[in-house]
Amino acid sequence: MATIPVGLRPVAVAVDVHNHIFVTNSGFNTVSVIDSSTNTVRANVGVGFRPESVATDPQFGVYIANGGNSTVSVIDRFNAVIATIGIGGPAGPPLFAMRVAVDHLMGRAYVTDRSGDRVSIIRISGDLPPVALDFIEVPGPLGVAVDPVSHRVYVTQPDFNSVSVVDPATKAVISTIPVRQQPTNIVIDAQRRRSYVANSGFNAVSVIDIDTGGVADIDVGAGPNGLAVDSRGDVYVTHPDGLVRLIDAGSSTVIARIPVGSQPAGLAFEPHSDRLYVANSGDGTVSAIDLVAH
Repeated sequence: MATIPVGLRPVAVAVDVHNHIFVTNSGFNTVSVIDSSTNTVRANVGVGFRPESVATDPQFGVYIANGGNSTVSVIDRFNAVIATIGIGGPAGPPLFAMRVAVDHLMGRAYVTDRSGDRVSIIRISGDLPPVALDFIEVPGPLGVAVDPVSHRVYVTQPDFNSVSVVDPATKAVISTIPVRQQPTNIVIDAQRRRSYVANSGFNAVSVIDIDTGGVADIDVGAGPNGLAVDSRGDVYVTHPDGLVRLIDAGSSTVIARIPVGSQPAGLAFEPHSDRLYVANSGDGTVSAIDLVAH
């Protein structure tokens, strides 16, 4: 329903509870803030070097993982950066080396550092630290998602074709689940107790049963990348061919292909408007998709 210009190489998208869409422009070192009621950019916020991931918390702000200098920028509700937190890993790691996810009830943000073989833990419910000293050792982590029911953390490991499940209480990996080649991004459907994994080196999205650990694959075509789940449990997957595939939650099959911009990457579901927002890294835009029409 709209194509919104943002910045250079937008790669990640997140939404908050105030109808705002946050888009990381990895080539501009900024975050664009989109008002979903008008589909226009209301602010561009300077953050760290090469922002690669973004997560929001309804109370404590917006968290941006900056892969170019191994930091996390924190933005408040006035779209101002109120803190920059060092992760402690090597400076300037390779492209696509950091992701961030938030557990609101536990007051924590989890930040993967692929070069440092760790998942850093940031306590967000109090004073923010200058450096995240607390971490969990996980080899080659990238994608990260939190199950809000068990509070366990799911981490993809592209170099090992696996997903590790971390118990934050013990700071230990409690299980490792084999998936397909080069798993990158991951998303959790807590209501239906499923986790979806984009295997960028294969033609499938892996579906993990959170309660049993069982795995099934859904054929989606080559190079799946970003993932999002809507309120109905349907799953949206970006692909480098400029399409978003729609997986029906009931049949676990692709039932639609939606054209977007060039090289779509991250995406997020906005529940109030029932829209999907897709970052098109190849042309510096965000596609707004009306899901009712699909």
